[in-house]
Amino acid sequence: MMAQGPTMRLWRSTPVRQALLLVLVVALLTLTSLGAAYLKMRSDTARAIHNDLRQELAAFDVSATPGALATLVAARARVTDPAETVYAFLGNDGRYAGNARAVLTGGQVRLSALDASRPLGDAGYLHEIERLSGGVLIVAESLAPIARLTDTFLSLLAFSLGPTILVSLGLGVLIARRSARRVARIEATLDDIAGGNLAARYDTCDRSGDDISRIGQGINRMAGKQQTATEALRQVTTDIAHDLRTPLQRLSVLLDDLRSHLPADGPASDLANSARGETERATDVFRALLHIAQIEGGEPASRFGPVDLVATARQIAELYAPTADERGDQLVLDLPDLPVMITGDAGLLGQALANLVENALRHAPAGGTLTISVTSDGPAADLTVGDTGPGIPEAERANVLRRLYRLERSRTTSGNGLGLALVSAIASLHEAELSLADNHPGLRVTLRFPRRA
Repeated sequence: MMAQGPTMRLWRSTPVRQALLLVLVVALLTLTSLGAAYLKMRSDTARAIHNDLRQELAAFDVSATPGALATLVAARARVTDPAETVYAFLGNDGRYAGNARAVLTGGQVRLSALDASRPLGDAGYLHEIERLSGGVLIVAESLAPIARLTDTFLSLLAFSLGPTILVSLGLGVLIARRSARRVARIEATLDDIAGGNLAARYDTCDRSGDDISRIGQGINRMAGKQQTATEALRQVTTDIAHDLRTPLQRLSVLLDDLRSHLPADGPASDLANSARGETERATDVFRALLHIAQIEGGEPASRFGPVDLVATARQIAELYAPTADERGDQLVLDLPDLPVMITGDAGLLGQALANLVENALRHAPAGGTLTISVTSDGPAADLTVGDTGPGIPEAERANVLRRLYRLERSRTTSGNGLGLALVSAIASLHEAELSLADNHPGLRVTLRFPRRA
């Protein structure tokens, strides 16, 4: 998924959407009220024009002779601007009088100017027609009042609705930007907590008391309880491992002393040797648990520095090459010619890679292929170990990263179930993404490191 920029995140924020919805509602209400008022005034204006037309017709003596009507119309036409009102009389005998040329076609009147000095109006006309025995009397009045009314309402709409929308939208964006910054801080806090930084907290100075502030304070309470519980569990694990390590070491010394007083060949000596081996295994488990606890505590991060993944991969490959040769395995290095630098602890990264190689050698059948590769795509660098063993079922891949968890088929092999847990702890310390995938066949483990200066 592509990352969203700040502008896109702002426009997709809830406050901006609410502001846009509010602006839309205000605009619709304004348009509805102004539109209703405009339609009412337009209707009233049109009705007034029709009334004026009927009054104008009533002013003529329709009983007069065609000649008399033509004279009356001509007199009225001389003193009336045709751009406002048009008078026309079309006599049956071909007589014509008026201040504009009128052509009657099927009940429709087409008007045109008699000369250029007296043009017609551009807004159109409403007309009334009176059919007489001696001809047709036409009176038409300009629609300019309706046009002026339309212009007035458009101006009113622009000067009222425009600033309202701009002000509402501007205030909405300002409020949204403030909310977006607070939401971004909450998201950053959640990302830190999800990344293992349980000490991360939302801005404790935010005392506004609104819903965002309450959510932030709730996250802080949740993170505090989680941090306390995790630290308590980690401390208990560390204390148990630390307290039992000394007795186990003493037990190992006592077993060595006991073994020295027993016959070299005999059941008692074999039993002492077995007990000594189990004691060493338990000591290794507690030592690994202590090591994981130290890593999760973040202490090694103070030693971070530039690390070349290519050099680390070559070093571990040289260390395990003899073991792979003895098993008949093919150890393949797929490394770039140039260094791939990241920031981290070289010793821990080497240990993580060594654990992955040991797991591959332990669980994959002899005669397979073990591949160590390093790739870089700019903002990240990948360290990958692939084998041709039985792999790990997809449903179990999250479980094998837990401490002391072992697959059912692996319980008969050596190991303590802490190898991948240690790798996971080292990856988390380095903010690396650890992924397990199918190698077709086998397992492919990838550590994806961020490349920071």
